[in-house]
Amino acid sequence: MPTGGVGLAQRTCSRARLHAIIPLAVFALAATVMLQRATTAGYNTDEGQHIATAGYFELIFLQAQPTGPAWEEIYWTLTQPTIPRYLLGAAIWLSGNPLPPLNLDHRIQEARGPNRERFMDPRTFADERRLAEERRVERPRPAVLLAARIPMALLGAGAVALLFLLGRVLAGPVAGLVAALGLLWAPLSLTLLPRAHAEAPLLFFLLLGLYLGVRAAGATVRELSPDWDSSRAASTWGRGAQAGLATGLAAASKLTALLGLASLGGFAIWSLVARRWTPVAVASSSWRWSTLAATVGLVVFVAVNPFLWPDPVGRTSAMLQFRGQELVGQRALNSEDAVPESLATRAALLLTRTFVGEAPIARRTGLPLDALLACVGAAVLAWRAFRGRASGGLLGPEAFVLVWIVTFLAGTAPHLSLDWQRYYLPSVALGLLLVGVGTEALVARVIQATRFGRSRSRAGASAGQPITPAGSGATGSW
Repeated sequence: MPTGGVGLAQRTCSRARLHAIIPLAVFALAATVMLQRATTAGYNTDEGQHIATAGYFELIFLQAQPTGPAWEEIYWTLTQPTIPRYLLGAAIWLSGNPLPPLNLDHRIQEARGPNRERFMDPRTFADERRLAEERRVERPRPAVLLAARIPMALLGAGAVALLFLLGRVLAGPVAGLVAALGLLWAPLSLTLLPRAHAEAPLLFFLLLGLYLGVRAAGATVRELSPDWDSSRAASTWGRGAQAGLATGLAAASKLTALLGLASLGGFAIWSLVARRWTPVAVASSSWRWSTLAATVGLVVFVAVNPFLWPDPVGRTSAMLQFRGQELVGQRALNSEDAVPESLATRAALLLTRTFVGEAPIARRTGLPLDALLACVGAAVLAWRAFRGRASGGLLGPEAFVLVWIVTFLAGTAPHLSLDWQRYYLPSVALGLLLVGVGTEALVARVIQATRFGRSRSRAGASAGQPITPAGSGATGSW
């Protein structure tokens, strides 16, 4: 092989290694931080509630019992889905600690008592001491708590690494690093992700679904390129199915992630609308893979939760109604955090918390840079999608991300009943992706301007002519 060919091969191999090493380094850094936080963070009563349901792991994976009283309409089956329970149970079981027994009568009056409707009345929650005693769960031993936190800390680190991958594939490594380090730096991430509840699997699987959807959208647009191999069309379907699998697992971690399935369905609808302005082949392929993804996600959401098997639609509706009932009590008991029911108020609060109040740069420095950079990032993605409309850009990765973000913001705002950190975690992570894209665009602009200035200086020096300062009336400007 010629010397030049050897050098090119070596450089290519080095780039490939660096391409793989950086996300692993980001994960390692995030895992170190999250695991350290898992050992030092104070106990939260929500952790006790989640660990109390770890016995569902035993029912499914050790006893193979997907039916029975534990899968009827009780508090545990109505309040949230099952994936965090499986993860917590597996971690506790693997650590050698005993799994806590399931209390099937916990808060049973709220789930199916004869006077259940009284829990829709805020006055029911006036006696806080009595309610606290009725709802009390045993605090887990330190060894059990730590064992339960470890998988959540690792999933939190995985979410940070996925945010890097998303930023890199959308804009470049600077975007990925800014987004990932921003999430790792954000106070709400350090508070929520290492703890033994549902936030870490929710965010990890949501970002995984988004990343796989971005890859599927990118593959669809590349189908128009001259060197496209038609035999690779199956990879688009495969990535769509994988995106649906990941998003379904997110929805099976917390009901909030049903918005992820709505995003996939929304993109399928947008694919039909965009046929007027984009190549028909891309629109058809986009509609097929996103519809497949939404379908797979719904199947996974039902398949991993035996409670839903007898009546998927009816019991999902029952879960959503019960969450509304729980919010009545939570608002009554936490009136200082209750958000007025005005949609405008809730939307404004969501945007403020996402891009200022819980945004890492603004939170740490007091400067509203997150909001400014996110606006730049959103504009960059929208412009790239519009500019590439002739080649399918309206259905490319940028468009898919924008549909996902808009769906989450539009779906979260009407239901933002409480001003609690946990409700902003998905939107803050998605906002940081925009912050990363905006930062990459500005950095690229600065580098471009610097190179242009240097090239003009060299050109002027070689011609033996003085360099006219910009803005002094010289003709020609970039």
